[in-house]
Amino acid sequence: MDSNNQKRKTYQHHRESQRERILEAAKTLFIRDGIDHVNIGDIAAAAHISRMTLYEYYPNKQEVAWAIFQKLVEDMQTDPPGQLLQSDGNGFQRIEHTVLLLLDLLEQHPEHLRFIVEFNSLYAREGNPARVRHIVEQAWPGGRDPLAQMIQQGITDGSLRPDLDPNLLSSAIWNLLNGMNSRFALLGDLICEEYGQPVMEIYREICRAFLRGIQSPLHLRRKHHDQTTLRSRLGIL
Repeated sequence: MDSNNQKRKTYQHHRESQRERILEAAKTLFIRDGIDHVNIGDIAAAAHISRMTLYEYYPNKQEVAWAIFQKLVEDMQTDPPGQLLQSDGNGFQRIEHTVLLLLDLLEQHPEHLRFIVEFNSLYAREGNPARVRHIVEQAWPGGRDPLAQMIQQGITDGSLRPDLDPNLLSSAIWNLLNGMNSRFALLGDLICEEYGQPVMEIYREICRAFLRGIQSPLHLRRKHHDQTTLRSRLGIL
């Protein structure tokens, strides 16, 4: 019995390792050549397996792309600096932490941005928003949008404007980030040359401006008062 269990675990480990190899090989090809210009044979060759073996895992390249997207969503919840959505503080501080840490993660892994651009083109043609939502909700703790929960917390604790709709604002933030991801991934250094500013600093400033717009006016006045008081105590004013 123990021998059978060990064999089963070894086989499962082999299957998982092979699956990882397929996804990594395909991701590299999709980013370099574009999903439309890659076929199953290309992926099999890059993963050093036969086409028949690849078909044991995925029926076509579209399903490979969906699997990469799912893995990317899952990894963003678990990899360091992982706990993106598990920060302390009031609602606004938690949202700010999440957005800015996400930008740091994307800066460290620009290949994520480039793959998302390719995937969005596939998604636009295929549709299937229910599938995307299912993948995202599976990665959320308890299947609930944590950003919407942070927004509700911020409305309750007074750090965010009281007129905000948590679900609508959460959707706005995710789409703001996704839209910027596509532009910056497509244009990259061209943006820097056009505006004379580092790309990621432009990205961060857009996010900071957006975040300032959702803060509670009372919270902003209190923050300004605290900063003025601190400067006075330090003899800066």
